[in-house]
Amino acid sequence: MLIYDQDYIRLYATEIPPLPEGIPGARSVAERAAVKRLVREAFPGTGARVAHRESGAPYLEGAEGVVSISHCRRMAVMAVAPEGTRIGVDCESGNRAGQLRRVAPRFLSKEQQGVWSASEAMLFWAWTIKEAAYKAALDPSLRLAEIPLPAEIPLGCGTKDSEISIGGRGYRVFQADSPDPAVIIMVVLGASAV
Repeated sequence: MLIYDQDYIRLYATEIPPLPEGIPGARSVAERAAVKRLVREAFPGTGARVAHRESGAPYLEGAEGVVSISHCRRMAVMAVAPEGTRIGVDCESGNRAGQLRRVAPRFLSKEQQGVWSASEAMLFWAWTIKEAAYKAALDPSLRLAEIPLPAEIPLGCGTKDSEISIGGRGYRVFQADSPDPAVIIMVVLGASAV
């Protein structure tokens, strides 16, 4: 389903149904099927498909634009933007709090840890922002702890207070309105595209 369509940016989301435990490969089959549904909705009748670069980054074959894709236990999300746009999307559902708390020192700087480790919600926001920013920055040498976090996280569009800078390039951060209240969706967008 289309969940965001503004400033030439579109976000699509689809549910990943609960899967039975103990079936090897079921998760990856469900995730691939969800991404195919998203592509068919975003590019109907075109035969477009998502392929992957050697780095693992997704790209479109058979359609114009750039994509960023994320999936969590409950949902798959795809951001579509015009060619040349830097965009990243990440989604998370609330089933990883313990894991995020354990790895927080790896993805948060010392300064960020004091503020962003205060609650599970803050950890999820920080993690999803950094994952989306990493995808948008297109720099495989970038360390998550080096990615700044914004002063605010607006819902629905980036603002001046949601801007961050990575490698001298400006980005805006915003939280998309998720169709599932248990899923956080963050978008990081090259500021020139806003």
